[in-house]
Amino acid sequence: MPVRTRDDYEHVLAALGACVSMRIPVLLWGDPGSGKTAVVESAVRLGWHVETLIISHYEPSDFTGLPMLSDGQVRFAPPSWAVRLRDVDGPSIAFFDEFSTASPALQAAALRPLTHYQIGDLQLPPTVSFVAAANPADVAAAGWELAAPTASRFIHLDWDLPLDVYAECLVTGAWPELPLRAIPDGFDDALDVWRAHLAGFLRARSTQLSHIPTDAVGRGRAFPTPRTWDYATRLAAFAEAAGQPAPVIRLLVNGAVGDLVAHEFLTYVYTTDLPDPEDVLAHGFDFTSLRPDRVYVALQAVLGAVQRRPGARRWEQAMTVCCSAALQVGIDPAVPVVRALLRPGTRPADTALPEQIRVFAPVLALAGLIPQEA
Repeated sequence: MPVRTRDDYEHVLAALGACVSMRIPVLLWGDPGSGKTAVVESAVRLGWHVETLIISHYEPSDFTGLPMLSDGQVRFAPPSWAVRLRDVDGPSIAFFDEFSTASPALQAAALRPLTHYQIGDLQLPPTVSFVAAANPADVAAAGWELAAPTASRFIHLDWDLPLDVYAECLVTGAWPELPLRAIPDGFDDALDVWRAHLAGFLRARSTQLSHIPTDAVGRGRAFPTPRTWDYATRLAAFAEAAGQPAPVIRLLVNGAVGDLVAHEFLTYVYTTDLPDPEDVLAHGFDFTSLRPDRVYVALQAVLGAVQRRPGARRWEQAMTVCCSAALQVGIDPAVPVVRALLRPGTRPADTALPEQIRVFAPVLALAGLIPQEA
């Protein structure tokens, strides 16, 4: 998505700040000299430590660890940049600059640090965020397209510096800083709802759970996988709870799963009016006003709410809600949630089943989950 106006620029900046704040790896794509490095390193002024690596200056062993023989065992010694990140007392950014100059071997070596925070025998703390910046391969110095496993570990954001932003900052000297913040209040509730929406969307469009593009350029940018869907829901929930406008949420979801799939998903989300799961638990709900696919999403949101704040009373309320939905619109939308609630270890001790649970008896028997008292 081109960055043409000040609003576009600020939306991309907010999306970048959300990724860094959530510790989700993000990759900025933009032309040389457009301020990518400067905006990431501005986090230093906010008290963050930034470790900048020009990726083409390093070897694969700088990400996997250098093999060393010690006491008869081979250990993988971490590089100095990783040791500095480990020893930082506070939040930090590992910034991989010029990432499109990374050879396939370097890209492969960077996979584990990006998702498991492990570099050789060193484990980075969860206070580290990974950010990369890249020029498009056709303008990068000795550029490479990203391999699909590497691309799927990032949120992809297109970066540019609009003329009006550049002109104003050039005169005033007040360049924008990276907007960073703690996890906002309401994030957990928003995440429950976004995950419920995703469950409903993928139930209807299962082919979109994972779809790797067939062309090299497409494989080097955003596409849907279970991991990138998780990124999308977490970032959308963060942005919503932080009060960010819809364009920021769209940028984040686009950057996770690709523009076309994101458009389809967000259209589904914004046309699905869900009841508040806490209200449904407390007061019940008339499900006859919803289509079965909407009932499925509403019950998934109820399940998420109970899993996040478990308790015997809430579990019983969730079972009653599922039974009511089954009696009103049929059992199909409610079966997955009932199965999840009855899994070993999920049902709290000394909880009672509603009498209406018998409506699920044939399905639960086939799944081996039929309770004795049913």
